[in-house]
Amino acid sequence: MQSTLAGVFMPSSISKVQCRKLRALLAKGRIVSFYSYLADHGYYYACWAAGDVDSADAGLRGGSVPGLSQETALRLTETELVKIREAMASAYLSALEAQLTQGDPITRDVTAEETAAFHGDVFRSHFLGLKDWTLYQPFEQQEKAGGIEAVERYWQTVLRTSAQLSARALARSAALLQAA
Repeated sequence: MQSTLAGVFMPSSISKVQCRKLRALLAKGRIVSFYSYLADHGYYYACWAAGDVDSADAGLRGGSVPGLSQETALRLTETELVKIREAMASAYLSALEAQLTQGDPITRDVTAEETAAFHGDVFRSHFLGLKDWTLYQPFEQQEKAGGIEAVERYWQTVLRTSAQLSARALARSAALLQAA
């Protein structure tokens, strides 16, 4: 169950057993199911990423990898995009799993710093640069203006906004289905 603590949203906890199941989804190439599960449990990065991955599954190439600029996506092959998409989902889960210590579950989503680290790792391993990341420039500007704390505040706003947009899109879809 999702909760709030002092006005801060807290996602549902994720156990080691659940992580193994999530890894199994990724091994089967079920990336949308992976992100959907985490989004349903209150992990906002998954909401943000799921929108990009869903657009890829709908046959839209632009933005088909979480945070990858459309310009970069257009110059990559579909095979390259699939590999990057898989690597990004795996890296996200690894970043979450870093919280699993001494049997404690995962209790929070990724920070701006963790997100920048795993996006950078995935992009570099696929011969892309951080400038191919849609959040590179906004993160850099936020850091210059107010330090790492400003980057984190900006990142949390991006995540909350993506979760709200996802919820609205689901509500609209449900309404359309009922009207049909």
